[in-house]
Amino acid sequence: MSSTTIPPTTIVIFGASGDLTQRKLIPALFHLYRKGRLPEGLNIVGFARRAFTNGEFRTVMREGIEKLAGGVKDESAWTRFMQSLHYVQGDLERGEDYERLDTVISKLAPPEHTRLYYLATAPEFYTWAAAFLGAAGMAEEKKGKRRIVVEKPFGHDLTSAKTLNAALHSVFDESQVFRIDHYLGKETAQNILYLRFANTMFEPVWNRRYIDHIQITVAESVDIVQRAGYYDKAGIVRDMFQNHLLQLLCLIAMEPPASFQADVLRNEKVKLLSAIRPIMLEDTVRAQYNGYRQHEGVTPSSETPTYAA
Repeated sequence: MSSTTIPPTTIVIFGASGDLTQRKLIPALFHLYRKGRLPEGLNIVGFARRAFTNGEFRTVMREGIEKLAGGVKDESAWTRFMQSLHYVQGDLERGEDYERLDTVISKLAPPEHTRLYYLATAPEFYTWAAAFLGAAGMAEEKKGKRRIVVEKPFGHDLTSAKTLNAALHSVFDESQVFRIDHYLGKETAQNILYLRFANTMFEPVWNRRYIDHIQITVAESVDIVQRAGYYDKAGIVRDMFQNHLLQLLCLIAMEPPASFQADVLRNEKVKLLSAIRPIMLEDTVRAQYNGYRQHEGVTPSSETPTYAA
């Protein structure tokens, strides 16, 4: 889709001072910008508690790309792209800060435009953000589309996941809500579908009659970096297993979908997950890497696992 067919858009990143924004979101958006895949006049507004100016926010995002995403490589493109980066200091638990954010966005973008709210925050802030966006009238679609993107983990158990769904639906229609697993955006993960179903060599034999078993290994070379506050409450099981690894399992083991439409793919994944035998805790192995407890924000006596099988 060419940029001329996309309406003016504002992406608001809540929790913009965190690791996810520097490591994944801004590098990905910059990469799309270099390929000409972002709409003209796009604004990216960061919202977090740290006291950044626009210039300081742009500098921090640049440092993130240099350290974590292979570097900028195209100075002229970055100079143009960074003009779209803006920052609003605010507290996710203060309604008046959302109203101030709304005012800033209204000055940046024309009245008729699309807004995408990306919750790159700790999970406990999801319901706060949804409620305050609703109270500020920022979810209404009178002047353009409004979408909200919720990062993983989506709750910590079935009850909390249902509660979160109810909170989102009290403000946003289901068609406005996207529950994202950023692993599925990786080219390697997306290629599994084509490797399985579009390859005439593999498709006929990729089933239980010819495959004895499959092992999925995700090995990371970095530690928890600045995520201790979140990670020590979540651990490897909630951080990786119940989202990323289950999604990879679905792509590898689900039945062939009738099409690659989102709802059809989801339905096949649900069939697979419904057929899986529950795994008991005593059948798992969990461990913790040396030095984990020395990270700032980690409880000295923490037993949070960073490895599991």
